[in-house]
Amino acid sequence: MPKDTKNIIDIDENLRLLGTAHVSTTSVNLVKNQIIEYKPDVIAVELCESRLASLKKPEGIDNEELLKIISDGKSAMIILQSALSVQQRKMGIDSGEKPGAELLAAINIAEELDVPIELIDRDVVITLRRAWHKMGLREKMRVFEALLSEDDDDEFDLEELLEDSDLLSNMMEDVYKIAPNAGHVLINERDEFLSGRIQQIRGKGKILAIVGAGHLTGIQENLKKPTMESTSKLSKLNE
Repeated sequence: MPKDTKNIIDIDENLRLLGTAHVSTTSVNLVKNQIIEYKPDVIAVELCESRLASLKKPEGIDNEELLKIISDGKSAMIILQSALSVQQRKMGIDSGEKPGAELLAAINIAEELDVPIELIDRDVVITLRRAWHKMGLREKMRVFEALLSEDDDDEFDLEELLEDSDLLSNMMEDVYKIAPNAGHVLINERDEFLSGRIQQIRGKGKILAIVGAGHLTGIQENLKKPTMESTSKLSKLNE
């Protein structure tokens, strides 16, 4: 029988979803424990090649790189990334742990145990480009306001955040309020993409899919769709 214990969800006997917060020490420990307990044949992580490289080599952008980004017309992506980081801090989940630490922990453990790894997220550059292009002028202005705002009234307790799916839903709604079109790309499209990639690797044995807890509901809903329907959308979502 599938089980649903907080953010550990068994879709069937060969697929377990593990929802995490990307800046939580608790999530790092949870990932380690689940890999040991579940003994997966494949570990799927909510990462793309670009983000994995960034986690493994987290140096900041120097002046030369920044100038190249601007000259290449990618400055909008930096602005959007910065706004997302600000929103994350305002949601009270800046715990001192580096963002994505639990995903890097999963990668490291998988490599130590010689367990195959699948990167199941869409390339971050494609995601941010699609989000920026879909945003109207008002949405872009709200993103700039989020960057400049220092209002910390809406902080949440991290443990409460991890255990309360309704609270996670409220956080997602906050993203939509700031920039609904960008929110659709960052959340709904990625839910579809992540579930499509999971469907692609089904049949490779026991899969532990480690994703942000906010994506759990969307991924579960998308996994109910026929496999062909989910996987056929991947190329369109990757444009």
